[in-house]
Amino acid sequence: MKKIYTLFVIIILSAVSLFAQAESQQTEQSSVQTRESEDAASIAGMPSQELWDLGNESFTQGKYESSLNYYTEIEKRGYASWPLFYNIANSHFKLGNRGKSILYYERALRLNPSEGDIQNNLRHAKQFTVDKIEELPEFILKTWIRDINYKLSSDTWVTISLVLFVLVALLLLNFRYGPSPRARKLSFFASMLSLLIGIGVTLFAWNQRNAYHKVDEAVIMMPVSTVRSSPDMSGTTLFILHEGTKATIIEGFGKWRRIELADGRQGWIASEDIELI
Repeated sequence: MKKIYTLFVIIILSAVSLFAQAESQQTEQSSVQTRESEDAASIAGMPSQELWDLGNESFTQGKYESSLNYYTEIEKRGYASWPLFYNIANSHFKLGNRGKSILYYERALRLNPSEGDIQNNLRHAKQFTVDKIEELPEFILKTWIRDINYKLSSDTWVTISLVLFVLVALLLLNFRYGPSPRARKLSFFASMLSLLIGIGVTLFAWNQRNAYHKVDEAVIMMPVSTVRSSPDMSGTTLFILHEGTKATIIEGFGKWRRIELADGRQGWIASEDIELI
């Protein structure tokens, strides 16, 4: 009888202990949720400049989750700049979010293709991707022109073009009212040369602006994604892609997108597996 009583007491105490632990966990979870809600409300009420400063401070202190929250809140408010996307990418990279980091490096690079830090960090992030895509060779002149185009930002090219067009106007004035036939002749040829260069520079700026607004490039967001021969689950598996791989979107059909890789391979992938740059 005594053993039964002891066993009964042990069972009761165990039940009480389990109940207390459950209550403690529930209270702790509730407290965490309350703190998170308060933090979210606090962040939402901060000025953007303060969020930027706190994000930078958190990043330097190694608090990458916090820095990402601050930067993301700025993005939610409609701000878009290459330093913002660059910092978001850096935070994602430190947190191990390879796909997101590459996505935001690409977005930052669209806004400032000439920034060396973005190019270097993007190149470094791609080293951690599973898929190693070898790009098809392209015409050397096209590569050469693109390299020149991306030496400077679109804003810089616009500034140069404006200076050149003003120079064209001044040279034409000198051509009209120059003191000698030789000076007028030189002014005419110089104005034509400046005009041609100005047009080329304007095309560089336009090309960069146009590239920024393109919606036909995406990054794989899923750890593993299947590319199929047709836009349905019954399609034959062509190949597998992994997080962080960049692809060009050719067309869409419902919740599927036909993509092309840099090496020329094509196939259909679920739209939820990718995110537009």
